[in-house]
Amino acid sequence: MPSLHNRIESILFVADKPVTEDELSAATGEPADAVRRALKELAGLTRDRGFVLRAVGGGWRLSSHPACREDVERYLLPPKSHMSQASLETLAIVAYLQPVTRAEIESLRGVNVDGVMSTLEERHLVREVGRKETVGRPIIYGTTQLFLEAFGLNSLEQLPPLPEGAPRRVNGEVVPFPMSAQRAADVAQIHESVEGHEDEVPARSEAKLTHSVAQELAQALDELKA
Repeated sequence: MPSLHNRIESILFVADKPVTEDELSAATGEPADAVRRALKELAGLTRDRGFVLRAVGGGWRLSSHPACREDVERYLLPPKSHMSQASLETLAIVAYLQPVTRAEIESLRGVNVDGVMSTLEERHLVREVGRKETVGRPIIYGTTQLFLEAFGLNSLEQLPPLPEGAPRRVNGEVVPFPMSAQRAADVAQIHESVEGHEDEVPARSEAKLTHSVAQELAQALDELKA
């Protein structure tokens, strides 16, 4: 019989998502403490290989070595497929304030986010998680399992802390940075265009805030991705 860490490696090789220790124990018929020791052995054996064993998304997964990232990206991704600043800002807002509506995202970014949200959904980083029980019942969004894997996180609790005064939720509502009268007027214009009229009135994409508070949110994710 092959060693336990070889058997575990075979399971992880064919898995399409992180595998928990309980799932590995059930698949191999070995006790949890033996599985834990084997995982530690396997992690040591992959340190100098082109792939590594990572604890991510609540389980374990074999991934390409971080040092080989550029080579893998050149092989897998088409040219100019990197995430734009707009996408990163929007993803950061969803990650930190989820569940969140498009109107709430737009109130922070100051521009229409339909195109960006579609891109994030196509990349399976963001998904619909329900509808908000308010007028118009707008769709609410959250991050996906792939988001955790892409940023090497076990859970959302591992997100870097936000800067002091960054937008947060209080009693279920998004509380943004303090804003000037002009900025408040811009936000009101965006809400008037979008909130409750997503399918009737196009958003006024020319209504753009002078300073994007979403950049504060995006900075933490940007550093994490780097």
